[in-house]
Amino acid sequence: MTIKVITSIYRSRKMASKSISITEDVYLLLKKFQLKGESFSQTILRLINRQENILKLAGAWSKIPNNEEAVDFVEKVVEKLRNQPNNPIKMV
Repeated sequence: MTIKVITSIYRSRKMASKSISITEDVYLLLKKFQLKGESFSQTILRLINRQENILKLAGAWSKIPNNEEAVDFVEKVVEKLRNQPNNPIKMV
């Protein structure tokens, strides 16, 4: 089943409303991420911007001199959290 979602964006000379089709499972997932009072357009932008911010950090450890000790510590903490019964870390 496909759900048609019509998003409204503030009209200006550069932006207009567009319709997109998404599957029901994608709609339900997007709905879970939507904050109170947030449009689907705002939700998508927030999620995309968050992903870009995470990608900007990629390789940041390599810029820190003598980072081996810090990296070892972080790896030990992550491993300890992964081994907990109620694992708070979600693998992606």
